Amino acid sequence: MHGCRSMESILSKEQNSLFEKIRINFLFNHPFLSVLALSIPTTFGQNGRSAFETNGYTIRVDYQKLEHYTPKEITYLYAHTLLHIVLKHPLRRQGRKIDIWNQSCDIVINLILEDFNNIGLRPEDEFVDSDLKDKCVEEVYEILQAEESESKDDGSEEESKESKAKAEENPKGKEKVYRYNPQKRDIDEVENINSDKGEREKLDGVIIQALTIAKRSTNQYSRMQIEIDELIKPEISLEDTLKEYLISSLFEKESSYTRPNRRFVYQGIYMPGYKKRDEMLEIYIALDSSSSVTLDEYRRFLGVIQDVCEGFYEYKITVLPFDLEVKKSHIVEFDSFNAWSSKDMLIPKSDGGTNFNAVLQYLKATTITANSLLMVLSDGEFEVNESLVSQTLFVLSDNKNSQKFNHLGRTILF
Repeated sequence: MHGCRSMESILSKEQNSLFEKIRINFLFNHPFLSVLALSIPTTFGQNGRSAFETNGYTIRVDYQKLEHYTPKEITYLYAHTLLHIVLKHPLRRQGRKIDIWNQSCDIVINLILEDFNNIGLRPEDEFVDSDLKDKCVEEVYEILQAEESESKDDGSEEESKESKAKAEENPKGKEKVYRYNPQKRDIDEVENINSDKGEREKLDGVIIQALTIAKRSTNQYSRMQIEIDELIKPEISLEDTLKEYLISSLFEKESSYTRPNRRFVYQGIYMPGYKKRDEMLEIYIALDSSSSVTLDEYRRFLGVIQDVCEGFYEYKITVLPFDLEVKKSHIVEFDSFNAWSSKDMLIPKSDGGTNFNAVLQYLKATTITANSLLMVLSDGEFEVNESLVSQTLFVLSDNKNSQKFNHLGRTILF
């Protein structure tokens, strides 16, 4: 019994010495990883799957499974797991299939670590798929899930169940993932991300500190910026964001001498006061009904229109369905006196391409004014070659197109 304890003590000292060296390496080469390594609780014991496992708050390290890796590979795996935590991968899963999600997270992190210097050595069972670079985890997940569905449709489901993970060179010379071993999963399932508010707030403080250090560093972390942007994107409901934008954009006050500012009148100084613009909300909604928009996205677009109508008392809305052209026979108009009706919104989806310029050309022949709002509901799979006719809000369903329209107007993702 005493001998067993002595062996555990020796093993613990050896492992602790290794981890101390790794943390020193992080301190000199990757300060933001050093902050995480010193702040994230790490325990040692037995894991069910990987040498390193995390629930998003702590790290568990399996002594025995570490024996399969060299010290340099252990350094890499430690950094890999810390990035799972700093990018909140366990907490961002939100009901997605755990194995595909874990594989997506691993691919994104390994692509990020490719740009790191002095980060150890990537083990052979850690995959890199260069075709998926510059994508956030959610985008990679959608791609891998689609590939899995296609594989099942092709009758190759049995092959995909092979237990051995495998990476092969594709014809382009890029490493490509074909099969994933669930036994390598290093992310735990988190059923309730809101269960421990105190732990989350503590973790957020550590992450903010680490990300601040990372963003001040060299462009070595440029690939990490995509994940950081996805992580720090505020969790605000689309409905609240729309209302905030509409109120600030369309209901802002105008200066006027017809109502002097009473604050200065008693001093004999007449400064302009403010009056509200016409509070009638006038919106033109360009509804993308093209083939690139999925049926689920299309339904959500219709839900956005309903939210706008139900959020305001006075409004005038014109819905312009479009693909390669504006579908004039399906244009719908309603206002606060002729209210929204679900029957009015039976607008068919088309199988055509996307030409947003046709919307702008159509609007230039209407009575739209600069004070009106053009709201575009789309996946963003189009280019803008015509000048805009009014202030414009792009409400997009596809993250990869979110940066494309920022110079033209406000962009909201949902």
